[in-house]
Amino acid sequence: MSVFNLLRDPWIPVVTACGRMREIAPAGLTEGIGGDAIVDLAWPRADFRAAGMEFLVGLLTTVFCPEGNSAWARWWNAPPSPQVLAEGFAAFERAFDLDGEGPRFLQDGGDLGTETSPVSGLLIEQPGANTEKNNADLFVKRGGVTVLSRKAAAIALYALQSFAPSGGAGHRTGLRGGGPLTTLVLPPQADAGRQTLWHLLWLNVVPLFDMDAVGAPLDKPQKTFPWLGPTRISDKGGVETTFNDMHPAQCFWGMPRRIRLDFEPNRDGLPCALTGIVDDVILRSYRTRPYGVNYQAVPHPLTPFYRVKPGSEPLPVHPQPGSISYRNWPNFTQSRADGTREPAQCVRVAGARIKGQTRLRLCGYDMDNMKARGFVEAEMPLFFCSSQQKQTRLEGLVAALVEAASEVSRLMLSQMKAARGGDGAELDVIRESFWAETEGAFFALLASAVARFEARHEAEEDTETAASLASEWLENTLRPAALAIFDRHVRADAVMVNANDLNAMRALVLARSLLASALHGAGPSGKSLYKSLGLMAPEPKRTAKGGRK
Repeated sequence: MSVFNLLRDPWIPVVTACGRMREIAPAGLTEGIGGDAIVDLAWPRADFRAAGMEFLVGLLTTVFCPEGNSAWARWWNAPPSPQVLAEGFAAFERAFDLDGEGPRFLQDGGDLGTETSPVSGLLIEQPGANTEKNNADLFVKRGGVTVLSRKAAAIALYALQSFAPSGGAGHRTGLRGGGPLTTLVLPPQADAGRQTLWHLLWLNVVPLFDMDAVGAPLDKPQKTFPWLGPTRISDKGGVETTFNDMHPAQCFWGMPRRIRLDFEPNRDGLPCALTGIVDDVILRSYRTRPYGVNYQAVPHPLTPFYRVKPGSEPLPVHPQPGSISYRNWPNFTQSRADGTREPAQCVRVAGARIKGQTRLRLCGYDMDNMKARGFVEAEMPLFFCSSQQKQTRLEGLVAALVEAASEVSRLMLSQMKAARGGDGAELDVIRESFWAETEGAFFALLASAVARFEARHEAEEDTETAASLASEWLENTLRPAALAIFDRHVRADAVMVNANDLNAMRALVLARSLLASALHGAGPSGKSLYKSLGLMAPEPKRTAKGGRK
């Protein structure tokens, strides 16, 4: 039986603009452009879809990394034919064999012993051996996935190696730590001719390396594809792997887990538990050993990074409990002057490639050490102005609007707790509702800001426009939203106010009065709020005797 190759064989499920489902080899990405083009991946799981996007972006980056924006623009405007893609991929085929006797894609070629693990262990959300031993698999039950086809096994393996959480002693996390956040810039919706999967992928292919400086990915292939050489073992006598120990393209092909898939003939015609297809060859178990490649401080072009303090080691961003909202937006889209926050390289580069409004897709596992709490997905508007000066103005405004929203959220919850109490979990839910209810207004205001900035001459001062937008944000959104949510959750019946409970009534009235006053600029909290927006707090009204209220 022939070797299953991930560049040569059709294995990637896709959907076309007309809704047709089929499977392609990577070279088929540009089939149908100008007609029934491929518009998305069709994997049955969200994490597989995310992993599939990363696989394809990584493949295009490794094989066709553009040298400068003009080279990139050539294929953005006129996508290559499937034949051109296939010719480029052909030189890399030997690194993408999934089975067979030679080196295997993302698999360790050393002695991994004879002890096997069930195939379900390739899925990040599945309960581990200790969970099953303690009978603690309450929500995600064991035994649901016992057979995988080669196609499903390939994407499951890639997802695990890319997103790998801690797997116990010596079982390394992925190159970006466990459960990294992935961001992808989407093609502008106004450009109907580029709403294809090819354009989405190609927009996120960014220059990673200088061929003259580091060489081509196949000059020393094991530095790009670690399974083509001996594994860099990371046990007590082993080594760590830094950016200097690898070709930059290895960021897409990290191999933290030492795994060997045990394929077998499908003599009983068993269907794949995830796709339902009946493959000639199936996977029911695999072998693994600890102490695979231990990556340290390796950047990735699809993940934003942060620093605990200026000058410290960059760390990848991970999804956190709760939804992804606009309060996180600056961290995903713009840099901080002190270098403590950097958006993904694909986001930074996209600003030089496209202008106007598009969208940003964010996804990743929310991990609690070894346990997957959920897979998070979100899309947000993304804005690119026509010049760096105007973009800087927009970013300054964004930082002020988000900081003000954070202050209002804190004020609201503080006074709410003073009026009615409430535990942390309940207040967390209320906090999330505040961000959700103000998100639409935030992005509408940003769209208005871009239009106003673009309408002004480059050299004109724009403090007036920024102040007007900040005032609109406070008066039309933050203040009414905070008071409405307070009133919704702090009602007389909520604190059981009656004729004999005057203290509770006083607490309620005082809390709302303090919240309203601060939202109008009174007191230290109010002054801080206005300052965050670059606004002057109103002067306190004077009483008839000349004092101040």
